Amino acid sequence: MHTEVVKRNLIQGVWLFMASETSLFFGLLWACVHLGMSPNVNIQMQWPPVGIEAVGWDKRALVMSAVLAASYYSANVAMVAKDPKVVMGALATTFGLGVLFLGDQYLEYSTAPFNLTDGPYGSTFYMTTGFHGLHVFLGVCWLAACMAMYPRYNNPGVGMKGGILYWHFVDIVWIAVYGIIYVAQL
Repeated sequence: MHTEVVKRNLIQGVWLFMASETSLFFGLLWACVHLGMSPNVNIQMQWPPVGIEAVGWDKRALVMSAVLAASYYSANVAMVAKDPKVVMGALATTFGLGVLFLGDQYLEYSTAPFNLTDGPYGSTFYMTTGFHGLHVFLGVCWLAACMAMYPRYNNPGVGMKGGILYWHFVDIVWIAVYGIIYVAQL
């Protein structure tokens, strides 16, 4: 078991990590906004460029958003519940929704009408959504570790608190990714 000082420092470390990741996401999203608001002559002054059909906000991306919204709720349930069965069920639900999101992202990538090499649109789309997908994968791994450790201690330790905090970060970042890349088409 950790002392209170160690617990506080571990959670502070999670916050600092999320702050650094926020700056990376900000840079990726800024690239999307910049290219979308001021396309140059190399892409015929149009965003998305001529010949590239943008991925819509109202199909798979909307489902992916609903999946992450549900996972935000189930992660909260896992954090506040007192009954170990409820905690494990909520963790398993959050884990499953994270895996479902990754599966949806794979399907989106396999059916997208463009690829990574299709100029700045393809590269910013795949880099930004892929970077978010990597964070979802890391969050799913962290949740799996929480599910493995929880039965041993039957309390939400600092690892679970940090994992759920990180999961919320991933969910909130998706709102920005969805809004900028899918809805605003930037």
